[in-house]
Amino acid sequence: MKITNFFKLLFGLIIFCFSASSFSDNSPQQSTDIACRYETKVIPNKKSNKPSINAWYFWRSPNMIQTQDANGDRGEIWLRTIKDSVQYRKLYISDKTAVEYMPADMPTNNIDFNWDKLSNMISQSELDSMKLVKKTHVMNRNAQVYRGKIGAQSIEVTWLMEEKLPASIIKKDKLETIELHLIEIAALSVAQQKPLTIEEISNYRHIDATDFGDMEHDPFVVKIMAENGHHHD
Repeated sequence: MKITNFFKLLFGLIIFCFSASSFSDNSPQQSTDIACRYETKVIPNKKSNKPSINAWYFWRSPNMIQTQDANGDRGEIWLRTIKDSVQYRKLYISDKTAVEYMPADMPTNNIDFNWDKLSNMISQSELDSMKLVKKTHVMNRNAQVYRGKIGAQSIEVTWLMEEKLPASIIKKDKLETIELHLIEIAALSVAQQKPLTIEEISNYRHIDATDFGDMEHDPFVVKIMAENGHHHD
């Protein structure tokens, strides 16, 4: 699976298709500084198609959210500014390059700039739209299991109550099952795997995504455009 498609799949899974208005609730304060390792599985219903598995990291602090694939090659970072706007960059770590996107790029690039969506993956109001099935414990943490349906898709969420993050999400339809599972969780300060620092990213080459059209001969841009299915003749 291409890494760009992986992150689109990832956030398509965790955000689902709820409207932005569902994030207007005032949820209790979550345990903010946290580091997680997740695994995403895509299991086709046709046995002839092989499942795909991707591991990735999620880090959250009050004004930073960062993800990175388990290979440490690609990632994403969202920064909340003092003016409460959100800066978003795709990180091409092996290329030491960061590509910056603006909110206006959201419709064509499947990017979300809603801080509550990104920091919690699912809001309390989303959970309230599903049925609370039971209370349980996951990794010695209090959790709740919710089930619901969106169109032809059935969804089950195991929700960590204090951390305000999913321990698992399972989404099924006629074509496939998509599963998100928490593998490791720790306070950010003691996590073995750390996110990139702002200082490290500041030393990267920075490119505005809107400049790609004027950089058609740049080797990095050519590579990234090819990964996204765009070829330069």
